[in-house]
Amino acid sequence: MTALHRSVVRAQARPGRVDEAVAYLSERIETLSVGHKPGDLLTVSLFRWDNLLIAYWESVDRLLSAETLFGERFDLLEIWPGMAQPRAFVPMMDIFHYQEPGRGGVDPLEDWRRKTPVDRIGGRLARLKPEMVSSYIFYHYQLQEERPGRVDKYGLITLHEDLIFFYQEYPPVVEEPRRAGKLSTANTPDHWHDVMFPHFSLWDDAPAGQEIWRTISLIAHRRG
Repeated sequence: MTALHRSVVRAQARPGRVDEAVAYLSERIETLSVGHKPGDLLTVSLFRWDNLLIAYWESVDRLLSAETLFGERFDLLEIWPGMAQPRAFVPMMDIFHYQEPGRGGVDPLEDWRRKTPVDRIGGRLARLKPEMVSSYIFYHYQLQEERPGRVDKYGLITLHEDLIFFYQEYPPVVEEPRRAGKLSTANTPDHWHDVMFPHFSLWDDAPAGQEIWRTISLIAHRRG
């Protein structure tokens, strides 16, 4: 059975090099192999906010690294600490997803293939208060496993440090879940937004209505 992998990474353009970094990564995306064969990408997207760059992709059978896809342009991108080898990209960890490829024994590639046109790809950022990160993850895991697959099929929330990134596709695809959740409890609060609000550090420079989740720009996108 074919495997399907979802990846999100974060990069930071060097001061004064953001336009070059955006152009370089966008050109790389145009050269990538998209399709449905092993090693292909189903979809890849690049987002930007200021000098922050975030890439999302789905790979068929093989977990493709950011370095394989985009190279290591340390002249354009900041080097992140924390590993023995220098790196231009850091992974953002999956902390919440509505559904998973290949649920209920269905082939992941067939399950995840888009059946209807995608009108828009969306990316949003929010910041968690450091002391609230564990609470945020707890509530979202509880929601994910008590009520699997009830909303946007392709929605994904990922985390790096205090920054969370929300990937979405529009119109949202809503399907009945093909798997049971891992929790048999029913503790997810109904007043969800009231419970979530204290978790966030608000953006004081965001447009009205984006004080929690600010929309960032989609720079490049390809789909197989």
